[in-house]
Amino acid sequence: MNLRNNRFAKKSVKLLILLLSSLLIASASAAVYYSMIMQPSVTVTGATIVFASGTDFPGGSALGSNSTWVSLALKAYPNATLIYDQPLNISNTDSASHTFRLRHISITPASGTAEVANFTFFNFVVENTDGAAQASFNYTVSGTTWTTPTTTSYMTLPPNTQWIIYVETKAAAGANAVTANLQISVDVTQ
Repeated sequence: MNLRNNRFAKKSVKLLILLLSSLLIASASAAVYYSMIMQPSVTVTGATIVFASGTDFPGGSALGSNSTWVSLALKAYPNATLIYDQPLNISNTDSASHTFRLRHISITPASGTAEVANFTFFNFVVENTDGAAQASFNYTVSGTTWTTPTTTSYMTLPPNTQWIIYVETKAAAGANAVTANLQISVDVTQ
């Protein structure tokens, strides 16, 4: 049988090749395309662990409207430790205990710049209702280099309880008027 002269055979072979190609493409496509559906529902609610201004809340400080952020305007005196007994509180407004920790995010001026040498330390201490320290979060300076604190362990804040965040600051003797900006995260578990 000569395929060159047989039109039916030519068409059959072409159809067979087309059919095999289609099957190959369809089987490859079935292995590649795969869909799953996820339908999350997100509800806005108030935070249960929030900041509250303390009895020693510094002038010029700001507490966010939802109480989940605060900007503290702290001072440091040259060669003298300045103590803020109760500038800020951390409050559990829930009927269940929650845990939280302090974590360093950033500080400016950056290490290696001359401005850093104007500071000695900034120490943030979390105290429970009995006045016992639960964690210390201390920034120190050596020359022009910051030593940033390591993330604290998680602390358990009992239900409907408010703890103090106590602060101590100190500038180097002969310090110039310079501002340091710190960003500290308070990580809360739900």
